Amino acid sequence: RRPLPARGHISRRVFLDRSWRADHVPGIRKLLVSSLAVASLVVVAGCGSTSRATPKPTRVPGDTASPTATPAEIATPTPSAEPTDAAILNAYEQASAAWDAAASIPEVDYPGITQWMTGYSLATAQADLSELVGDGWVLVGSYEPHAVVASVNGTTATVQDCGWDTRYYVYKATGKPVTPQPWGGTTQPGWDSITGLMVLQSGTWRVTNLGTELNTSCAPTSSSP
Repeated sequence: RRPLPARGHISRRVFLDRSWRADHVPGIRKLLVSSLAVASLVVVAGCGSTSRATPKPTRVPGDTASPTATPAEIATPTPSAEPTDAAILNAYEQASAAWDAAASIPEVDYPGITQWMTGYSLATAQADLSELVGDGWVLVGSYEPHAVVASVNGTTATVQDCGWDTRYYVYKATGKPVTPQPWGGTTQPGWDSITGLMVLQSGTWRVTNLGTELNTSCAPTSSSP
């Protein structure tokens, strides 16, 4: 048995870090005054004193300029999930769902197998499906994954999963469990530790290899979807 998780879970998030800066420094609008007003004081009739009026900036008609926003007025960016992680886990989920669907029929040429698998995983999945067809076996049960993206390095990535597996193989004609279970499997439920190697091909992430340990004592590092 070569179990694949049915669904994945996003747990690693990278938050965007944005800093603010003022786009411009507000200037002081100059008033146009006559040369006579600049050169002389206004004499108040009937008084023996003079006064200097302090001009106030006035807005020119049609001026729509607004003050520069303060840091408190600038909205804080909303954290977002890393899109690469989402794409990797989606491919991992799709490959898992494709295997379960193909093995439950069974069907060697199931579309999702070639769409979401490549390399060694594709070759072994098709060989195993061919064996299921020849022996008249089908896969039953379910898998509860707890997958995370462990690392990403350019066009390759690693997914680590620890899932609750209740799947096993039965005879398609009778529904009775196959004895012994193929590929070292068992009819008893247990935790499976799975390391999935992913590769980016033509803009799509695909499963290229899987390392699986059945009935382990692994501890989930994420909640199930």
